[in-house]
Amino acid sequence: MLTERQQAIFDFILDFRRRHGCSPSIPEIQRSFDIRSPNGVACHLAALEAKGYIRRGERGSRQIDITGPHAAERGPIADLPIHGQIAAGYPQSSEASRGDTYVSLDETTLGFRPKEGCFVLKVRGDSMKDAGIFEGDMVVVEPTPDPRVNQIVVALIDGESTLKRLVRVKGQWFLKAENAAYPELHPRSDLVIQGAVRTVIRKLG
Repeated sequence: MLTERQQAIFDFILDFRRRHGCSPSIPEIQRSFDIRSPNGVACHLAALEAKGYIRRGERGSRQIDITGPHAAERGPIADLPIHGQIAAGYPQSSEASRGDTYVSLDETTLGFRPKEGCFVLKVRGDSMKDAGIFEGDMVVVEPTPDPRVNQIVVALIDGESTLKRLVRVKGQWFLKAENAAYPELHPRSDLVIQGAVRTVIRKLG
């Protein structure tokens, strides 16, 4: 039997997973319920785990899985590594942090089963805002050997990393921002596509 507060937090976790395809982080739960410290949230999560409603993983702040009678409400879960940040602005040196942090995503909510090699990047900058990708969002990236015209891609252009739309005009490939304040990016020498964006995870608050 759950207390009123435990039930509210559990319902919040279920609703968050349905809407976003992943579990909320401790700070997101903390803000939603005006809990003063992360330890307060951790105590509620420990109680939910002890009562068999959730299971917490050891990696990442979003490692909250649903167990018990509500487990059927989620689809298969994919644990994807967060590989640091990606510049949605002017290209910058890559800031990869492979394997350090993971996010658990519900495949039913995502709408696809991530292939091997899929990863997540945190967005920094506003050059893709008109495509609905904002500062602080996370993008799920799928490696692809054959990127298509007009896909939003993670690319290395002349050795620097950026998030842009892939464009081809008169046989020439280049990158285009979704913000009129940013110029088109034409490679001086190299343009390497590291993967295509499959979905966006919105940051709350």
